[in-house]
Amino acid sequence: MSDWEGCPFDDHQGEFAETTKDSRECVGEQAGSGTRVVADGCPCARRGDHGARDLSPRELGMRGEELASSYLESRGLEIVERNFRCRSGEADIVAWEDGEYVLVEVKTRLAIGRERESLPELAVDSDKRERYRRIALEYMMLHPEVSFVRFDVIAINVVGERQASLRHLVGAFSWDE
Repeated sequence: MSDWEGCPFDDHQGEFAETTKDSRECVGEQAGSGTRVVADGCPCARRGDHGARDLSPRELGMRGEELASSYLESRGLEIVERNFRCRSGEADIVAWEDGEYVLVEVKTRLAIGRERESLPELAVDSDKRERYRRIALEYMMLHPEVSFVRFDVIAINVVGERQASLRHLVGAFSWDE
């Protein structure tokens, strides 16, 4: 029996396997939707720990950042750094794509029941965007090879045990808003 037998995404030959802590979760894309989904009930998607409802907000955020990093890598972005910290704050992910650096803010929400259609990206308000601009300036000062930074947001709704939807807002905001 292969590790992937019975996996709903086995036609991808494991290319969407996500590794988190001590487990393997299988993630695929809903046809034509651009939404990534963690397989529910997949034989290879057993985490062996408590469900999403039992995670602290910090743990949920860390899981979201892990999923976002895996998603970005599957799309061809190189993860340069995670949790870049400076005086202005923290950028969740620094990535590289097609000659430009990308600062990514990840917002993860538990969206079970009535909250299923929540929009975590709305938490990236004007204060958060301004903080990210300052973080980008500090990053550029520390890395003189960086001449431009794009700002992306990844919004993740955990909609059930081992199920999540992900939205990637490319160029979510600019330098001069």
